[in-house]
Amino acid sequence: EFMDPDGAVHTMPGYITRDYDRSLVGGFEKLAVRNGLHWKVRFTPDRPGTWHWRWIATLNGDAAATPWRELEVDPPSPDRHGFLRVSDDDPRYLEFDDDSPYFAVGENLSWYDGRGTFAYDDWLAKLADRGVNYVRLWMPSWAFGIEWGGLGDYRNRLDRAWQLDRVLEAAEAHGIYVMLCIQNHGPFSLGTNSQWADNPYNAANGGPLAAPTEFFTNPEARALFKRRLRYVVARWGGSTHLLAWELWNEVNLVANTADPDVLAWHTEMADELRRLDPHDHPITTSTSASQGEQLWQLPAIEITQTHAYAWPFFYDFGEFLPLLMQSARVPGKPTLLSEYGTDFRGPAETLAGDPESIGFHDGLWAGVMAGAFGTGMTWWWDNVVDPEDLYSHFGAVSAFVEGVAFHREGFVRATPVAEAAGRNLLAHALLGTTVHLVWLKNTDHQWFPEGGSGDPVPVEGARITLEGIADGEWSVRWIDTLTGEDVAGQVDRAAAANGALELAAPAFVGDLALRLGSRAEP
Repeated sequence: EFMDPDGAVHTMPGYITRDYDRSLVGGFEKLAVRNGLHWKVRFTPDRPGTWHWRWIATLNGDAAATPWRELEVDPPSPDRHGFLRVSDDDPRYLEFDDDSPYFAVGENLSWYDGRGTFAYDDWLAKLADRGVNYVRLWMPSWAFGIEWGGLGDYRNRLDRAWQLDRVLEAAEAHGIYVMLCIQNHGPFSLGTNSQWADNPYNAANGGPLAAPTEFFTNPEARALFKRRLRYVVARWGGSTHLLAWELWNEVNLVANTADPDVLAWHTEMADELRRLDPHDHPITTSTSASQGEQLWQLPAIEITQTHAYAWPFFYDFGEFLPLLMQSARVPGKPTLLSEYGTDFRGPAETLAGDPESIGFHDGLWAGVMAGAFGTGMTWWWDNVVDPEDLYSHFGAVSAFVEGVAFHREGFVRATPVAEAAGRNLLAHALLGTTVHLVWLKNTDHQWFPEGGSGDPVPVEGARITLEGIADGEWSVRWIDTLTGEDVAGQVDRAAAANGALELAAPAFVGDLALRLGSRAEP
């Protein structure tokens, strides 16, 4: 128990653990036990002043408490902003406790390769070097999952919990925030990446369930999942760099998301998270494609998500993704394109279909312009993004949004008129109070037909017209979407009149970004 300076008491569950030493042997992580089982508690005070704390231990129904002890909490340093919340100013976006802005730039980084946590040392450093501030992790049986070794007993998987500690600490050191997915679909799916035959919840393995969908209704299974939530909150809930809890990855691959039992389960488990978590991290879940309408309407789900893979449809990411994401748009809730790719089947198919990474590139920018609280979040991090060294794409979009207070701009989506003789152009815009963001795309520069290299011919003489903006002078920055650098030799200021501004765009190949700022822009 922690008593804040105002006298309110905050309860944080403790957790059993042991520590490990790691080494990299022949390209594989080896863990050696450092000490025996012991208890820890993690808690982050949310204000300076004199706090008090004490242990309360319960054994066989009998409780004992230690005396209260004092803890002096200093004011936060300038680089510490607190926890991430859904913004009160604009609930489409997130903000920190101190009202600092946050806009997610990143990718999925769901599990490690043979290097274990050393893989994350490599990936996170490369991402941070390009301005990335978001990744999504899973807790699957082959990586960070803590329950595969025994239902309700995590002692056989404490090495996996220690690995997740290490990765969250590395993410924090790099200024990266983590969406943590607690349950992946495979263990309870019969058709997609099925692990049901080996699942300890399966009655054939001594578990309580005759069928996977009983997970949502069986009292023992629900109690076991709540027990797991208690441990997860105890061990990782104190992290300011935990962006959100994600209950499921693609729950629709297990059961119908409109099923009342599935909806009730989500409400029950989200309520349990709120009861356990004194830090009130946002809660979400996910589905594949656009199959979560009823889930997104639940008050218990605070962030909505879209997953989108193009194959076999070969659609224009720039045009289609912003439209697709509207299916997960709920007033008063932020949304995210939290998985996307040109091909869900695998990295070989992805590289064959999109050898120039045009679809990968466009998905990043489409997420921004769709009004999500982050870029599109690509998949295939370990076998496409890293070996193809696509990190510069993150750097460009990070430079484009740097310093924009998304939660204070009141952004309105628009599609400005963009024209060039003999060319097919598409423009997306977010029109704000002090900043306007525009993405200009040559729609003939595509990743399809499969294996195509896009349209290499520069677009020249393009003009773009923005309407519905305030009259007066605006700063003009044309930004290269591959490097993040300003395009040289262009006008740096322009005046809007009668609510409109027309600009001549510099020559570009593929796409181009535009950022307009008023004199009031921070």
